[in-house]
Amino acid sequence: MTSTGTKPFPASGLLHPAVLVAVVLLVLNDHVFKARWPSWWTGKLSDVAGLAMFPVLLQALWEQAFQRRAREFRPSFRVLVGAVVLTGLCFGATKLSSDAGDAWRWALGALQWPFYALRAGLAGARIPSVRPTVHTVDITDLLTLPSLFIPLWLGWRRAREQGARIPAHEESSLPP
Repeated sequence: MTSTGTKPFPASGLLHPAVLVAVVLLVLNDHVFKARWPSWWTGKLSDVAGLAMFPVLLQALWEQAFQRRAREFRPSFRVLVGAVVLTGLCFGATKLSSDAGDAWRWALGALQWPFYALRAGLAGARIPSVRPTVHTVDITDLLTLPSLFIPLWLGWRRAREQGARIPAHEESSLPP
């Protein structure tokens, strides 16, 4: 049980209000704010929101895939740290390398395609092909990397509240 009295379950980290706000902010910014008020700030806002929620999403996918077999679920802080490191490295690569940026554009376009295809199918239109998204290689986006401390802090609190093992706080099993 957590301090709020709820029993943990795989992917419950996605339900934290900060993560939900980040998702809503990311969607609003990418589909409304950038079109209405394009600026340096709206670009950075998307980066901060994405970096705040994406590691938690990766942790949730891991938990869904691998924690179902466990008798009693406990969130893994190590998995979250791995997700934060992976997110930071991939984000940095897409901001520094045009090849990595192109890979990201096509991968995100492929993830968005089913929604475009569904919309076209429902409208009776021709199903579109996969298209890359818009992506700008911008080194100043690296200024948003400190926002990765948000999921780390949320994950640390979640793991601590739910009795998970946090490596820095584990007691040694060796005799004194």
